[in-house]
Amino acid sequence: MSRAAFDSEITLDLAVNLIPLAIMVFFVALFAVFNPWGVAILQSTIQFAILLSMIATLGFVTYYAARVIEGDERTHHDVAEPELEEH
Repeated sequence: MSRAAFDSEITLDLAVNLIPLAIMVFFVALFAVFNPWGVAILQSTIQFAILLSMIATLGFVTYYAARVIEGDERTHHDVAEPELEEH
């Protein structure tokens, strides 16, 4: 299989992790810049610690899954043109 097609397959397989990761990063950035409830040191620290640990964990799991998918022999297919039988 061509490398570009294989990369698109990995992207599709990992989209289930990349979409929530992007959502979490968006909200962490949003609440870091604009916090409508004010800043309370303890609550904000706990909030960001939980979210950042989830982002780090999901990022690691996504990276590990990509490595496993890439190294799996079942995902490497030969896409050479089939030979036509001559009569």
